[in-house]
Amino acid sequence: MPARRRGRKKRKKSFRRRRRPMSKRASKPESSLDAEMEELLPADEDLEVFGRVLEPVGKGHFRVECSDGIVRIARVRGKLRGKRHWIKRGDIVLVSIWPFKRDRGDIVVRYDRAQVEWLIEKGYIDRSWAMMEDVL
Repeated sequence: MPARRRGRKKRKKSFRRRRRPMSKRASKPESSLDAEMEELLPADEDLEVFGRVLEPVGKGHFRVECSDGIVRIARVRGKLRGKRHWIKRGDIVLVSIWPFKRDRGDIVVRYDRAQVEWLIEKGYIDRSWAMMEDVL
């Protein structure tokens, strides 16, 4: 029979990594952002445009001002709903226009702040159009 240990119980080592605060984390290298953004650009010029969210309408629908000057009603695509992307007023999004009803579309991508800066630097969107108090 094994000898009984005295003292406190030994805890199992946790393999959970501790995350560093946001300010001390290394930012993504520019080349990885370039590669990521190449996939998130509009594939078809006629059916995908950049948009700025004006207001939520309800039930996952938003009123979006598109870069071609048309205000459309866009719904959040199911793939984005599953990832719990919260879309707010002033966010820059990629809208896929419905070919059979041009005044409606689907929100395919929501861009974060770094991605919006990248789009402005590369000339895809104009800074004055993207400027709102919620965006930059």
